[in-house]
Amino acid sequence: MVEVSTAVRRAKSLYEVLRVKETASAPEIKAAYRSMAKRFHPDVAPAAGGADFLEIHRAYRTLSDPTARARYDLSIGRLGFPVTGPLRSRRWETDQCW
Repeated sequence: MVEVSTAVRRAKSLYEVLRVKETASAPEIKAAYRSMAKRFHPDVAPAAGGADFLEIHRAYRTLSDPTARARYDLSIGRLGFPVTGPLRSRRWETDQCW
């Protein structure tokens, strides 16, 4: 189990943490999370210290929320262009030309 736990910590993206493709659907992400959580939960694998479980949970929390996932995808440049600054939403009041 040491090999797997090291792989979780060294993963480059949240998709790699959960071992799913970037095109994975919500049910696929949930199934991957539940499968990995069963192996890495601190109650099941107390020797790991829970760090792997926290990383898995963080990845799931981001990828299971459609808004957070879209922001994450933009931040890693998944849509073809990297985002360097913070994501800002446009406001109707400031976008109008008076």
